[in-house]
Amino acid sequence: MSLCGGLGSSKEATAEVQELCNQVKAEVEDKHRQEEYPTFVAVAFKTQVVAGTNYFVKVQVGDEEYIHLCVYETLPHAGQKLSLSATQVGKSKGDEIVHFH
Repeated sequence: MSLCGGLGSSKEATAEVQELCNQVKAEVEDKHRQEEYPTFVAVAFKTQVVAGTNYFVKVQVGDEEYIHLCVYETLPHAGQKLSLSATQVGKSKGDEIVHFH
């Protein structure tokens, strides 16, 4: 469990995290390449509890190509809406997930 405002430890991606990524995939593709990624598999993630939750996710988008996503999910009373906050491209499998915006 992460402290409010702190970034939690890295965990293996879950089906829930993959679903979050699936929901923002089209936006990520539009932002970076204007084409489809051949692969879009969440590998690992960290969370940050704020007025909702920031998910920092490592996503495999090619054989040896990874990107990091920051996806914000609002609190349940706000309808748990998702928004893509930021992305980092050119990542590798070994790159640590860190806080970014």
